Amino acid sequence: MFVHLDTLSAIRSRVEDGDSPWTEAHEAFMEDVREAMAAAPESVTDNGDGHEFKTKGPEDPAERKDYVAAIRTGDRIRDLGLAYQYTGADQYAEKAIELLDHWFLRPETYMAPVKTNGIEQFITLPKMWWGAELVRGHEAWNSDSVGTEADLQEWVRTFLDDVGHDIPTAMGQQNIFNWQEMTHAAGSVYLRDWDRFRKAMRRNREDGFRQLREDGLLENEIIRASSLAYSLYAAKALVTAAELSRLYADRLDGPTLYEYQKFAGDRGAIERILDAHAPYVADPAAWEAMGEGDPDRFVNNDGFPARKQEAASSLYEVAYSYYEKDTYLKALKQSGQPVKNVPTYVSAQQAAIDNPDRPHRDERILGWTTFTHGERFRLDLQ
Repeated sequence: MFVHLDTLSAIRSRVEDGDSPWTEAHEAFMEDVREAMAAAPESVTDNGDGHEFKTKGPEDPAERKDYVAAIRTGDRIRDLGLAYQYTGADQYAEKAIELLDHWFLRPETYMAPVKTNGIEQFITLPKMWWGAELVRGHEAWNSDSVGTEADLQEWVRTFLDDVGHDIPTAMGQQNIFNWQEMTHAAGSVYLRDWDRFRKAMRRNREDGFRQLREDGLLENEIIRASSLAYSLYAAKALVTAAELSRLYADRLDGPTLYEYQKFAGDRGAIERILDAHAPYVADPAAWEAMGEGDPDRFVNNDGFPARKQEAASSLYEVAYSYYEKDTYLKALKQSGQPVKNVPTYVSAQQAAIDNPDRPHRDERILGWTTFTHGERFRLDLQ
């Protein structure tokens, strides 16, 4: 879904040769896989509050149990699916299917296929579907102890229908719309519903760049506190969806998101965003200086902590792999000077933060980005 299997094969050859940056990232990835193998299944029913996904905002961390469980479960399912395709070991697929069944299908523990919290669902559920894609057709699905793949596909279809396509903020198009349409695209790939996939990509092209200015800034993100982090958050949603459009370009009825141009010139809309924000990844103080005369628009609440630096670095890891621009390489190598360190929800996130250089890890969808998406142009691919 988010990486071609030929790419995994090429990465395996590089790891066997001990090449950077893949070898170090593989070590971190396999450590997470081992933890996933030992993990007990989790679900939204663990808090005793029914089958719906319910979570409060970040200001109330004690009431974010479903969100935290979704982060952990999504990480595990994705990593186990990748480990299965990378190694061919059935144990990883079997564990991934156990976790998928527990979260989506088991009568006692399933999550109801309804949108309840929007953004928290959009940045966790697609990586579970990626894991499901990676174990598609595995014989463990035939066990009487789990549900069927057809049941899971129906779950995804029902959920996407409930999500809808509205622009869900009073301020107009913001990052949540981009995450929403990325979710539609990822679910459509799992469903093999290419008409649905094309419509999701079309909506991202037609509506997903409404807030983009010609200078590359995002007008509905820069009016918010922590505007640099929110702007990069929007860029990450777009780049994640762009990877889907790249890998399934033959299913599109228009350009990939990487190729889409909103303004005249030789740069696509996504490249324009990435160019505009790259200088500030390692120097968020310079971003704040841009706000003279209206400083609140550019203030980063609580500084620009390590967790946000890591999110930016993993974004530019993918961007560098596609565009091969030195400014993007500089952004991913020069980050990691946090104003303060903010604790995160799962240990794997903290591990990435503690090491400011490569490998980088996307806490949203892609996981150890340096492992699966690092410097693709250096791999031996057809």
